[in-house]
Amino acid sequence: MESELRAFFEKNSLAQQAAQSIKNGREIQLVITTDGKESSYVFSREKNTNTLREGKPQNPDLTFFLPKPVAEELVAKKFNTVGQVGLHIFEKMLCNDPNQKVRAKLHVGILSLMTGGYLGVLTAGGADVAKFLATRGLGNMGKLKDAISKMRG
Repeated sequence: MESELRAFFEKNSLAQQAAQSIKNGREIQLVITTDGKESSYVFSREKNTNTLREGKPQNPDLTFFLPKPVAEELVAKKFNTVGQVGLHIFEKMLCNDPNQKVRAKLHVGILSLMTGGYLGVLTAGGADVAKFLATRGLGNMGKLKDAISKMRG
């Protein structure tokens, strides 16, 4: 699984495009769960390049918890746009099936997300992501900020 994740985050042009705005040194933890066991990975940008390594982050901005089948689907599925990747992840976040549900936990405040370049990831998703957010009542910055604040843990 590690080599597939690394290829997806480091080599996939859509992952590179999506993460382009994230500032160097910022960390995102990915926790992959398999039968109650967790494997931890750290995604970051180093020298303007996506990197993924196994292990725990020093100071993560956020953590995504993914069941292994979801992680496998993410790296195997063929996406045509950053927006399609984003919609896939959002759909998994809204899923009620615990075997398919992606959870996210925010470790920093809104200002840190903005200065870290994370809002650029949303804009990289383009019209697909904007439409998705708008249909869920997150069409303006204030509502989006409130929703993001609820992820704080």
